[in-house]
Amino acid sequence: MTAELFVLLTVQLLGTGAAFLLAYRSFEKRRIKLGAEPTLPQYFIRRSTYTAGIALYCTLMATFYGLLTWQWLPIEPLVTLIVKSLRTGDWVTLLNGLGGSTLVPLIIAALLLFFIAWENKFNPLLILRDSIHDAFAIPTKAVEVYNGLVTSRLSAIDDRLKEKIADRLLVPSIDPGDFQKSDATVEYKWAHNCLLFDEIQNYAEQTSFRRFFNEPSLKWGEICISYNAMSERVAVWKEAEPHYTKTVNLLKDLDHLTGLLCRLLASLIVFGSANENDIWSAVKRLGGNVREARLEHTYRYILLFTAAAAIGVMLGREISVLLHNTFLFPERPLAHFDYTTLRWVAYAIPMYVLPVALVFVSRTFVFRQHRGRSDRYYGFYISVMMLGFAVSTAVSVLVLELTFYRREHFNFLESFIQHMRWGILPALVCGFVAYQMDSPASASESIGRVVLAALLRFFGWGTIAVIIMLYTTDDLPVEVSNLRFTLVGTAFFMIGLLGAAAYFQTPRADD
Repeated sequence: MTAELFVLLTVQLLGTGAAFLLAYRSFEKRRIKLGAEPTLPQYFIRRSTYTAGIALYCTLMATFYGLLTWQWLPIEPLVTLIVKSLRTGDWVTLLNGLGGSTLVPLIIAALLLFFIAWENKFNPLLILRDSIHDAFAIPTKAVEVYNGLVTSRLSAIDDRLKEKIADRLLVPSIDPGDFQKSDATVEYKWAHNCLLFDEIQNYAEQTSFRRFFNEPSLKWGEICISYNAMSERVAVWKEAEPHYTKTVNLLKDLDHLTGLLCRLLASLIVFGSANENDIWSAVKRLGGNVREARLEHTYRYILLFTAAAAIGVMLGREISVLLHNTFLFPERPLAHFDYTTLRWVAYAIPMYVLPVALVFVSRTFVFRQHRGRSDRYYGFYISVMMLGFAVSTAVSVLVLELTFYRREHFNFLESFIQHMRWGILPALVCGFVAYQMDSPASASESIGRVVLAALLRFFGWGTIAVIIMLYTTDDLPVEVSNLRFTLVGTAFFMIGLLGAAAYFQTPRADD
């Protein structure tokens, strides 16, 4: 082994190890917020699964660094130059050799290590880290459970549980009617805290959850002290004359205690539940909002929409070509199974499936922070329609200007305004998909009913597609009228299949 190769392998190993270590520290450093408090995500999943997430991210970063410095932008020329110069003592050659080909790979490698460790929300590597974190540590699910517990309605819990909570209090401070009052009152907030504390005590008696109560960041000791002090404060407050300042301060302290209790209980529920149904059963038993923000196996829905778009284009164009050749212009037949079909598939996926995929991403992001009890979120539907409109119109500008019109130079803003009509249909599809996500079907629904609903969506959205596409394509030249016919016919099948595919099943505790 030559000296150059030995030094190169040593430098490569050290750099790869540094990337692995920085990725590990970055992964361990991440916190999520449940309420106002930061929380370690590893308390939401089994340690083995969390370790697998760390291993995946660190290996990915180390591999990326290795490929970058070994294959894509190799540092070998710089290492060889330095070793040879040190051996011969020729410093002039070393200085003359320090140019773009030798220094740029070193600079890029250093920047990569910097980005691995840089805590910034715009850092693309941290976005990747957070995605892997969410997949393995399930912090999103904990946030959903936390929000469900914070917005729970105590009137829905079992009466026997209410009696048990009252019996456990050292200082009597709960009346039976407190569970029915407004959630803005001291009585209701204190009853809520008592319910949460009682449920946490059930976990505290199990040795398998001991590490949660020993973890300083989850503040179990502070919770116990605050809870006991609050019991006496509420009892005194009930006996005293109404006082505005004392009431406001008491409400503020009760809200803080509620946040700590919900944070710890959310961690316990997510960690201690064997499956999704167990999680939401526990939340429902405490009067929590069982509506979920995420769908399971999102990637399957994305693949389903991709397949629906591809099949719709292929089926729609071939049927349109058949009708065109048979009834409209038999003297000017179009070719079946032409390469145009594949080209249209390539166009349809970014114009329709990409905006739908962004709907899934946006929904997860938005509902992480949401605590409302509404079953419909029309503001969100309008927002994703605007997002779908912008994305699909931008894609259509690039597709039409660079392939159909073949313009070498064009103004993007001007072309965007000109082609806005192409974004109407994808925008409507995005809004419908988002709406359907909030209308998940029961797993017990019959196959016949599912098929019938899919057929109705197919023909309904196919009809809408024909109407809008007739407007969208009315500026096509007369000499390409056959193109307009096939576009409209293809849109009928593709949009119809996308509408039929907008069928979601989300497990619910009450199914």
